[in-house]
Amino acid sequence: MMINFKYYDRQAIVRNKTNLDDMVRAVWAILKHKSASNSNPHHEWCSASYCGYLQALEKEEEYDHTPHSLPTNIMKAIRPVFEELTHPDVLSKVVNGGSQNANESFHAMLWSLSPKNRYSTGTIIDFCAAMVTLFYNDGYQAIIPVLTEITGESGFYTNVATRRLNERRVYYEHTRRRKDPQKSKDNEKASD
Repeated sequence: MMINFKYYDRQAIVRNKTNLDDMVRAVWAILKHKSASNSNPHHEWCSASYCGYLQALEKEEEYDHTPHSLPTNIMKAIRPVFEELTHPDVLSKVVNGGSQNANESFHAMLWSLSPKNRYSTGTIIDFCAAMVTLFYNDGYQAIIPVLTEITGESGFYTNVATRRLNERRVYYEHTRRRKDPQKSKDNEKASD
């Protein structure tokens, strides 16, 4: 059942990734749906696309909750997990298909400087981590004062290269953000 909850949570996020309120409701609908019983159905937030109870209502048929509902004590035990999962601070990170792991980009930059498949000393890893922290937080031109401190000066081509790297980074970020709303609209149409 935990694997099913994981799958349902993912579906709720993917289907509602452009609207935080709908995403929160869809995740809560999972808990309400699984805690429903024949005497107390909780399907007000469910969608007829997946809810057997709502589909049975449309066909005017009887529906038995017994095969899929979980005991009340279990639902009370897992409720804090749903409260944590549906907190707006958590779900706002995945609106428009974003990632909850902000470190992924940082790690990608780090391992591009010091790949995992080659041996590097601790000093090299520390140096690369410091450089990536500069790049990640302040852009590529933040390295110029460091190079000036080490070598005494920074060259013309170093300044040009770091400026171009920053411009390219900003350009690709703007391009990605411009495409994301269109991509999410296409995904909505496909899921409908």
